[in-house]
Amino acid sequence: MLMKSGLRDIAGTSSESFNVIEEFSELTPRRKVLLCDHLFTEGRQAFYNTVELLWPQASSDDAKRLEKFLYSLKNRSH
Repeated sequence: MLMKSGLRDIAGTSSESFNVIEEFSELTPRRKVLLCDHLFTEGRQAFYNTVELLWPQASSDDAKRLEKFLYSLKNRSH
């Protein structure tokens, strides 16, 4: 019984949609800074490579969504 419920939990998490903004919010501050540095200093390709490294399941649309989110945060902070 317990094993079946554990399998349901694992199967259930894989069917949920991936939300890159939520995943970003769960990162440590160092990793958040790393992503921002790559986007704002190193360039978009470094940022996209880092997103792919951190979240292999992320699509290019997820990376674009996170990029827009980070630019939005940057523009609001100034």
